Amino acid sequence: MPNQTVWIKGLVSVVLIAIISLSWSGQLDHAARSATLDNFQRALAVAAIARGFNGVISVAQGTEVAIAPVGVGVTLTLGEILDPLNDLVERFSALALIASVALGLQLTLSEIFASPWLSGVLSVAALAYLALLWRAPHHLQQTRALWLGKFLGLIIFLRFMLAVMLLATHLLDTYFLDARQNQAMDNLSYTKTHIQNLQEQQVETAPADLETDLFDRTAAGIRAFLNSSSQTLDLKAQLNEVEQQVENSIEEMINLIVIFLLQTLLLPVATLWLCWQLLLRFWRTLDT
Repeated sequence: MPNQTVWIKGLVSVVLIAIISLSWSGQLDHAARSATLDNFQRALAVAAIARGFNGVISVAQGTEVAIAPVGVGVTLTLGEILDPLNDLVERFSALALIASVALGLQLTLSEIFASPWLSGVLSVAALAYLALLWRAPHHLQQTRALWLGKFLGLIIFLRFMLAVMLLATHLLDTYFLDARQNQAMDNLSYTKTHIQNLQEQQVETAPADLETDLFDRTAAGIRAFLNSSSQTLDLKAQLNEVEQQVENSIEEMINLIVIFLLQTLLLPVATLWLCWQLLLRFWRTLDT
């Protein structure tokens, strides 16, 4: 039994010294900040895409494309196609900005909890606990060791909880969310570019009053009809494609909303809850 007690004390000493070294080295904090900075920059990129998308839709909603092949008028409107997307884009733009702020707040808090003063408090508490642990057992010393052990567990929780949370979130992002987020961003960028191109498209008709004889006027009329009809069909095809892209964009925005909620709310809260449960179990172990 004495040998087992010494072995346990030695293991606890090694673990606490490793924790002190990890706290002062800052390697865990650096890895966590680098991972979160990547998510933060990506959230800013999504917010920029959303703001640009919102501006394009606001302009394009009032755009009408009119073609009149040989007196037959055809009016094609982008507003009706983009209307289901408009409200969602505005809300999504606000959510992307909130997600960027939340990730920036996590970066700031990670720097605060990685400050030297918290590592100093952890070191003093750990060394004091080890001093009590290795001294001859005494009832008063055991009581002090109990409360000091609980305080030490709380300090360790505060020192590393944010770094663990950020790394756990980044790990889940890497394996489950990154590919979906990149695909959604590419889809939104492509849809925005397509809408811009369609909006800026100019349809030109060949002037017919320059033709002199009947044959030339007839040939010019046929060419104008074929050209305008081809443009009309092409424009209709583009609008159909835009309509399909709008539906895809709505789906991609919903996916991005889910990803942002996971990154900034659900995963961090779940990780902090698990860390808190470990702390409570450690406290219960000390009581026994």
